[in-house]
Amino acid sequence: MEPLKSQAEELYLGLCLQLIRSGPQCPCRSVNLRRDLVTCESRFRAEGLSFLTKTLPRLGKWFDQCLVEAEVSCPPGFRTKKASSIPAFLQAYFTLVLHDDGSVRDDADPSIVAHIRQICFVVYKLELPYLPEQEESTVDSFVQNEKKLDSLVLDPSDDVLALGSRITGTVFAEFDSTNIIPRHGPGSVATGEVLEDKWVFTRKYSSIHSVYPYYEYFVVGGASEILDRLDWYKSLRPLERGIAKVILVPKDSRGPRLISCEPLEFQWIQQGLGRKISHFLEFDSHLTRGHVNFTNQEVNRTLALLSSVDGKYATIDLKDASDLVSVSLVERLFSKQPVLLKKLLACRTSATLLPNGVVQELQKFAPMGSALCFPVEAYCFWCICTAAVVSQFGLPLKYVASEIYVYGDDIVIPTAWVSVCTQYLERYGLSVNRSKCCVKGFFRESCGMDAFKGTQVTPTRLKAPWTGRMSDGRCYVSYLEFSNHLEAKGYVDAAGYIRRELEKVYGVLPRGTSFSSFPCVTVSTPEEAEAFNKLHFRRRWNKALQRFEFKMLRTSSRRMTSKLDDWPRLLRQQVLPTGTETSTIVVPRSMGIKRGWSGVY
Repeated sequence: MEPLKSQAEELYLGLCLQLIRSGPQCPCRSVNLRRDLVTCESRFRAEGLSFLTKTLPRLGKWFDQCLVEAEVSCPPGFRTKKASSIPAFLQAYFTLVLHDDGSVRDDADPSIVAHIRQICFVVYKLELPYLPEQEESTVDSFVQNEKKLDSLVLDPSDDVLALGSRITGTVFAEFDSTNIIPRHGPGSVATGEVLEDKWVFTRKYSSIHSVYPYYEYFVVGGASEILDRLDWYKSLRPLERGIAKVILVPKDSRGPRLISCEPLEFQWIQQGLGRKISHFLEFDSHLTRGHVNFTNQEVNRTLALLSSVDGKYATIDLKDASDLVSVSLVERLFSKQPVLLKKLLACRTSATLLPNGVVQELQKFAPMGSALCFPVEAYCFWCICTAAVVSQFGLPLKYVASEIYVYGDDIVIPTAWVSVCTQYLERYGLSVNRSKCCVKGFFRESCGMDAFKGTQVTPTRLKAPWTGRMSDGRCYVSYLEFSNHLEAKGYVDAAGYIRRELEKVYGVLPRGTSFSSFPCVTVSTPEEAEAFNKLHFRRRWNKALQRFEFKMLRTSSRRMTSKLDDWPRLLRQQVLPTGTETSTIVVPRSMGIKRGWSGVY
């Protein structure tokens, strides 16, 4: 029997070959199909999995650049079609989109664009184990960004920053930073507490206490609780500042992602203040409402789709966005809101512990992992772009604010303003990834919407590695959903290939609809699902719910009975979202799989 790793790699190769076979019919396809299949398999045998996870995505990125910039030389590692800059691999499709010089044809078919990108990027996001050199490279990049920020000098007389600070003063004029509801985040903390241990605080950071006193924000009963738990309050260990901790987690085939775990007490307050800022910017401020978003990606997605037709808006991509928002930039932009600025600075960790044991002082405002990172960086990007356009073009603030859209580091702006915005973003230490900015042509990309000529061309990507283990609930769910998405796109054979591999491990796959509560192969009607399930699974009649149920594979997270009592239990019940079951806790990353009774409806 082949090693499990080899079985997984063979599955990825088989999937890629199925996608190539399943392409749209076009002239010359039959002539080139065999050649493409031979090339894909032979290069996989020679280069290994990296051909699928690195080489093909490199070809896909070249193709994206052609769609945006035109006339881009063929990427290294691919032979070209005779007297052309178009790759010989997949040439039957490339020639329907590109001229021989790499420029985009007027009659380029979006369905062909979508097919090429589906093949190139299908396993690009695969969360593979990373190598030590990849870890070192990621950490080194983090450190190098700190050095960049350390040498960054902001001109004290900069007109755009001055205008940005006045805009911030207006935006946050009605913001109440004292009225927050702290809570814990879903991730790990630098201080090591897990599950219910998080509800017993043991450290008292002076920076936090100065702006969010412990006797108000770390208890639910106020003075009554402090009197009742005086020994606990006196036992809090006083500390001047918090130190975060860097961890590396799988990101995609290129290597790991660096995440900063915040100390428990910092995470508690950051979650409260960060959520309050996000909600205020997205729903309350008259200047940013609907333009700086945190829950609704559809605004950016729709604009990207429409602009792939008319070119009205462009998208700006930032590299290492959260790592390059400096403390000094935040201080300048929030200088007209001194109370809020004081709290932002008090609630950020000023240093982090690297994997090699070195404590790195932070010049960035907040790394990814801090609950303040996302809201503050998104606002800073919007504020810089808005101030730059108002300052350089003399346009009214309200008009400019209404034309700029930000979701995290996804920026959508009118195409005419791109040059000015990128100039000022880079002036303040940020790095614009020009190769991924969509300014020209008919291709746009924002918030997971890849669009060409008004058609979505976003590839369906595999993320979860194939393990072939019956106990792996995440793999089961991920690959079922993946096969459903492929079938919806018309890749019926590729979807069937994935399902056959699943059935070798998990047995017959149940049928259901998009509304079914269990992982399933989706079909169009509940009647069709029930007709299939009754032939392959045990069935019973549920009198209480008046429906047939089938004993099928279901997934669930492991739960534990809460052992919290007294004031910590009351605090937990007060801050958890409405409708949360407070008597049990869900163990993170504990998705299991077992058979249980479920109805199709």
